[in-house]
Amino acid sequence: MNFQDIEVSSIGEFSEAVLERSDTSVVWFRGQRDSEWKLEPSIARDNVAAEAEHMSIKRFKQNAVPFLKERPGNEWEWIFLMQHHRAPTRLLDWSESALVALYFALESPADAPDEADAVVWCLNPIGLNASAGHKRIYEKDILSFTVDVQLDNYLPENVGTEADLDPVAGIGPRNSARMVAQAGTFTITHSRHHPIDEVKNGEFVCRILINNQYKEKLRKELQALGVNELLLFPDLDRVAIHTGTLFK
Repeated sequence: MNFQDIEVSSIGEFSEAVLERSDTSVVWFRGQRDSEWKLEPSIARDNVAAEAEHMSIKRFKQNAVPFLKERPGNEWEWIFLMQHHRAPTRLLDWSESALVALYFALESPADAPDEADAVVWCLNPIGLNASAGHKRIYEKDILSFTVDVQLDNYLPENVGTEADLDPVAGIGPRNSARMVAQAGTFTITHSRHHPIDEVKNGEFVCRILINNQYKEKLRKELQALGVNELLLFPDLDRVAIHTGTLFK
């Protein structure tokens, strides 16, 4: 993206950094609690081999059906459902909202010290797709799961049988209130789980860094702006959690 890493200490500085990086292109955002983490999907972090993905999906289907109000209509919907419930997949979550990404970057881990510097990654999804051979007729058009057949090469049945393909960015149906609230989008890897920050030597990403000492300050600023768990997780559990925070 041709932008240097920048460190911010306030919402104002963060907004300026986002505006500068969003001036001429479509940009997606991803927040991570630790600036040292790579941009790799959960299937890579869990060391699940591509060959084992079929088994993972079959097992999920076997056990998920009793809990479903409506059965997914195709393989992509099954994979999105797995991603939604944190099963290992080749998808990596992004957002069209910089503030959503900042919220996730600032999340306090429940089981670890909150000592790492955080990061909001910025992605040029159109550039990423063009580098993978998917330049579109309309400049700002982005591949869509269940619509564009090019993405079917990334279905599990084609991973391992086709030559390894570069990671790509895709949009899909936002079929839950959470997906709508979080303005969710995705990247997906193929046979090898290339970290997005290593594709073309990181040409399509840049970073906005948050030093650990400024995390609490930015959390308070986000809360003051109404960017909270109730906004991003619109369900009854979060209503209860949010109600409890009002007394703190």
